[in-house]
Amino acid sequence: MNFIHLLSTEAVQHVTIHCLNTPVWAAGPSLQPSSRAVSFKAWTGEKIQAGDLLEPLIPKDDCWIKDGRWHQTHFVFQTQDPNLLPIVDVYNLPSTEPGASFHLEVGPVCFL
Repeated sequence: MNFIHLLSTEAVQHVTIHCLNTPVWAAGPSLQPSSRAVSFKAWTGEKIQAGDLLEPLIPKDDCWIKDGRWHQTHFVFQTQDPNLLPIVDVYNLPSTEPGASFHLEVGPVCFL
């Protein structure tokens, strides 16, 4: 991994959380991160959360909708410090209640 980091100037990774009746980022339609928003652990061990320099882009966040159907929140990590990727852990995942569930889809890192 160190060799790839040395050869790269940029990196991109997508993480999607599929959810059923459980928010993972925003608590409502404002799409602002809630106090219970998930956060991520970078390859370097740094914690990545709302308000950080590497705050993820979030092109889609429907997990706050509690209507008995599956939704998703899509996170895009794009950085000019390739040492931060891949994402190695996810913190503050919601505790599921009856009728709620989620699963993670972690995409590969594209080093440029």
